[in-house]
Amino acid sequence: MMTRNILAALMMVLSLLLPGYGQAQDADIFLRPQARVEGAYVTLGDIFSGLTPEQEKTAVAHAPQPGQQAVLDYRWLAGIAQRYKVSWRPRTTADQIIVTRDSQTIGIDEISNSIHAALEDYGISGHFSVDLGGDSFRIHLPVDVPAQLEVTGLNVNRRTGRFVADVTTGRGTSAQRTYRMNGRYFHIEEVPVLVDAVRRGDIIRADQVEMREFRADRLQASVVRDPSDVIGKEVRRSIGPGDPLLNRDFTAPILVKRGAIVTIRLETPNMSLTARGKSLENGSLGDVIRVVNLQSNKTIQVEVTAENDVRAIPAMSQ
Repeated sequence: MMTRNILAALMMVLSLLLPGYGQAQDADIFLRPQARVEGAYVTLGDIFSGLTPEQEKTAVAHAPQPGQQAVLDYRWLAGIAQRYKVSWRPRTTADQIIVTRDSQTIGIDEISNSIHAALEDYGISGHFSVDLGGDSFRIHLPVDVPAQLEVTGLNVNRRTGRFVADVTTGRGTSAQRTYRMNGRYFHIEEVPVLVDAVRRGDIIRADQVEMREFRADRLQASVVRDPSDVIGKEVRRSIGPGDPLLNRDFTAPILVKRGAIVTIRLETPNMSLTARGKSLENGSLGDVIRVVNLQSNKTIQVEVTAENDVRAIPAMSQ
């Protein structure tokens, strides 16, 4: 019994592969190595060349989904050829055709933009971004369907920022499909960053700072939000470019160092006097520090106005 089955299988393979078995092969009919189709069906003309116009139009199989491929092997091809009286038989078991269905695509950016607009309509305010968990997802549509999508359902958790959106394409056509998209929205904040690396002790210039967007949930509470808070400040530690800046990493530059000789200015509506002094402590712009007047040898309190330049405060003199 087993031997009989084996022989029957061999006879079937021979009948498929050898032109001497059954109908002879037409020398003008060839198997195409690949085919691209636009519609919902694969025709004989997509598979074979050399057919009559009537044969070419004959639909023999459903096409793959838009953007997908299907491999038709020698067994399937031989069966189709026999069924539709095409004078072709496979020469080897490797005979096959790859059928690709053309499509138009809607990318993740367009999907995100549509969901973003739907979230705004839902009442989510402020500057925010939409994260769908990746950037490789594509929606493939038939070439004869408008490349449009619509958010037809939306469920939002305001506490976590998570949402589930139903995105529908080809609405009102036979190709209508709805995709359920899970994602999350994040509020965005623009904060200053450095464009160059800096070292401890450097003074930040205006051309070293630019604004950049970050997710608000990833910013620390002490992040710098105004560029004026760092321009002209001294850096306390080395900082690389592109990262959010923290207030604790900057300090007002020391304009008067302890032990430095300074110019003491006393100005009133009627007079302007200057004297030399020696600083007893460090001071930044606007700081009130103690200096010794080298002429009177008295310690007085002064306000730092510039590098090694201070203004006497008469009411606070000692």
